[in-house]
Amino acid sequence: MSIEDARKKFVVDKTPETIEKSETKKVENTNNIINIELSKLVAFRKRQPFSMYDEIKKQEVLQSIKENGVLVPIIIRKIANDKYEIISGHNRVECSKELQLSTIPAQIVECDDDKASLIMLDTNLCNRDKIPPVEKGYAYKMKMEILKNNPNISNINEFNENSPEGNSESKTQIYRYIRLTELIKALQEKTNNEIISIKAGVELSYLSQEEQEIINQVIDDEQIKLSLVQAQKIRLKKNKITYESVLNLLKNKKEKSEKFTGKLNKQVFKEYKDKFNSDKEFSILIKKLLDDYFKSDSDT
Repeated sequence: MSIEDARKKFVVDKTPETIEKSETKKVENTNNIINIELSKLVAFRKRQPFSMYDEIKKQEVLQSIKENGVLVPIIIRKIANDKYEIISGHNRVECSKELQLSTIPAQIVECDDDKASLIMLDTNLCNRDKIPPVEKGYAYKMKMEILKNNPNISNINEFNENSPEGNSESKTQIYRYIRLTELIKALQEKTNNEIISIKAGVELSYLSQEEQEIINQVIDDEQIKLSLVQAQKIRLKKNKITYESVLNLLKNKKEKSEKFTGKLNKQVFKEYKDKFNSDKEFSILIKKLLDDYFKSDSDT
């Protein structure tokens, strides 16, 4: 599609005064695109997990808008006081403001809070080039909560620029992303920055917050990149994790474990070896002392 064709498809000759007529159509049936004043727009009011674009991506969008205009309309809905809530398109709006544009192409939809949230989630999950794994986790978690409470909610995939089939995640991967929401913030940041892999983060997510704090401290102190195998070994020590045990594991050091062998300490043997005539005499005494010791221990 050429730029001119895209403009014809998405930017139509309508003014904000015609918005009221467009709003009467239901979300499933409206394809009307209008140019709306940026001053009438407010950010999505409910919680949402996605961060704004980083500087590199932002510059790409700015350059694209400079050269071609906003080719893909944002999605909005009307709220009070002649204002419109942005459901999808916050980055395009911010870039348009920075370029001192006065209007932006927009599609108005009529929907409740839950459906607005689903549109926001799906358009971002399907259309963004790269989303940090923890943000994906919170997005999928939020989506599952909404769908659980609204089993009969209608399809919203018509708002996705890309087909959902081409952007779908496997159920296993989705649950991995959701597990990352159980990590402490410091480990979430390390997962987003690829210091910890997604699968390694999942393993650590099953540990308590206190244990996660210990692991995070070791990673910071040693400046290491945690592998999946290391994370799996750490998880096996759940409820027994200490700074030293994690450090030894990451450095492949075996922990010293004292086992009972019945051998007498050399110093003790040297001190008392002349006091007994035979091993039998020594064994009789030791047995008597142990019997008395454990008898008194059970009596208390």
